[in-house]
Amino acid sequence: MKQMFSMEKKIIPILSSANINAGVDCDSVDMQGVKSATFLCVFGPSYAGAAGAILKLYEGASHGTKTTAKTFNYRYGGAAIKAANADVLTSVATSAALQIATATLVSCILVIELNADQITDGCRYLTLEVGAEADAGELAVIAILDPMFADPGPDSVIG
Repeated sequence: MKQMFSMEKKIIPILSSANINAGVDCDSVDMQGVKSATFLCVFGPSYAGAAGAILKLYEGASHGTKTTAKTFNYRYGGAAIKAANADVLTSVATSAALQIATATLVSCILVIELNADQITDGCRYLTLEVGAEADAGELAVIAILDPMFADPGPDSVIG
């Protein structure tokens, strides 16, 4: 019998915010023993206005430390959730400071990815920052870590 996805990957809720306009940091994730991290971001339907948040993914030596912004890969859905093409992702692009196009990403999925080999030695934590440039709106973020070993176990990686 094939092992279930939730037993192969570490699935972590790292942000659920009702209003991101003041800027917010997601929980940091510990990348020790991990091959890669994927962040699934969904901006709620009330996320609107002219200003788009700037997302940065920082590495650091401890939980909550933001030492260096990393260049990450990203893709996003072609339509709002439940619409045709919501699951068709754009081509891979890269950024170290991704300005969210409000009209493009309302109710769409944004996928941010980083491989562990891109992290500087001594910096084992990643923190996703949502800048204060945003107008009001909701955001939920789930991190999925790909561990080097099967069954990531019950230990927390968010400090």
